[in-house]
Amino acid sequence: MFSKESTRFRYELLIDNKNSDKLFRAFLETLESQENIDAKVFTIKEITEMIPIGTAGVSNHSTYGFSIMSMFSNQKGRDYFIFDDFQMTQLFTDSCNNPNRHNYEWKKHYLNKICRINPKYLVSPAHLIL
Repeated sequence: MFSKESTRFRYELLIDNKNSDKLFRAFLETLESQENIDAKVFTIKEITEMIPIGTAGVSNHSTYGFSIMSMFSNQKGRDYFIFDDFQMTQLFTDSCNNPNRHNYEWKKHYLNKICRINPKYLVSPAHLIL
């Protein structure tokens, strides 16, 4: 488990230590050094550029692709992001649960989809831009 404490993010809520959870944590840690960006909307492309393959030890191409999809899904109770298009979370969840999935579907079709960090992972979500 990571020991990093934050005045911006609630790392203690990240109880699983799977690759998708490690990537989300790495994303938050990247934001730690940036001012007032935790309330910003992000595209999937922006997020994945901040946590490229190799981040948090996720170096296998296929594993990385799946872990990104899982991070955006509700698989195993994940709720890290809220999409402007509410169907996106279910789409990612369904893809993760499909044994015939393409692990880079997100890169082919969804890079411009917009989301925010779920406010529950923010220490002070009152300043969110809605």
